[in-house]
Amino acid sequence: MATPKPQPRSPQERGVGVDASILLKLLLPEKESEAVRRQWGEWLEQDTVIAAPFLLAYEVVSVLRNKVFRGELPVEAGEAAFLAFQAQEISLLHPEGIEEKAWGLAKQWNLPTAYDAVYLALAEVMNYEFWTADRRFAATLRKKVPRMRVIPG
Repeated sequence: MATPKPQPRSPQERGVGVDASILLKLLLPEKESEAVRRQWGEWLEQDTVIAAPFLLAYEVVSVLRNKVFRGELPVEAGEAAFLAFQAQEISLLHPEGIEEKAWGLAKQWNLPTAYDAVYLALAEVMNYEFWTADRRFAATLRKKVPRMRVIPG
């Protein structure tokens, strides 16, 4: 992983929060991967801070390993995806109070787990748009989170 960029200090600096679904579509050939790659390229061209909670690293590594273990991804492809993940410029952040914020959001929206709420909490605390490729999760919160963006399919 790249060294975290500093938090935006001015209104001219832009940042986005992303979840593991975005990274997995960036790293693996999946439906909507091309759309994710185009969006990722735009963020890089615009020098956008791409941020996520530390949870992202564990989720992505876990999914990649599981796909290799189950034979859905050849070992070499898994290694390549892992190395590509480490090369991405993602600021892994843990702002103070994120757990409380995630807990509150999970309660507010009656979410069964807090995993997704942690991504939302980070975006909210940082005042970033939140991007996901998880359509089911997005459908649950579409009207409740105005700064949520879904990769077009």
